Amino acid sequence: MAETRPPDVAQVLKDALYVGVGLGVIGLQKVQVRRRELTRSVKQQVGEGRNPLDRLDADLARDARAQVEKLADGFEDRVKVIEERVEAVESQVDQVLDQLQDKLPEPARELVKQARETARQARESAKEARAQVRTLVRSAA
Repeated sequence: MAETRPPDVAQVLKDALYVGVGLGVIGLQKVQVRRRELTRSVKQQVGEGRNPLDRLDADLARDARAQVEKLADGFEDRVKVIEERVEAVESQVDQVLDQLQDKLPEPARELVKQARETARQARESAKEARAQVRTLVRSAA
């Protein structure tokens, strides 16, 4: 009969320890894989939750821009109407001043002519300033 030897206790304990460590490593890897899957899932859900908000923000910004452009267009239209009316009044005033200037003596006529030229230059400067304001309003829209 064959001789049976008792198992080497130290070797059995060593093998059991290796199996335990191996199982622990496998368990740890499974936990890490599950953690990565959960992280990916949460990021995806958060990202999906963010997308509708991003679209809402973009829609609100587009609507706000459209409203500002509409207001700017209305502002420009009103300014044009006012400018046309002011120019009509200026033309009438110039006609009256021409008649008055013709009736003045020469020294006074020259002073009125200079004053009117200065006023004309001021009106031109104001017109240029209004154009710049319109440009700024349009670019802000």
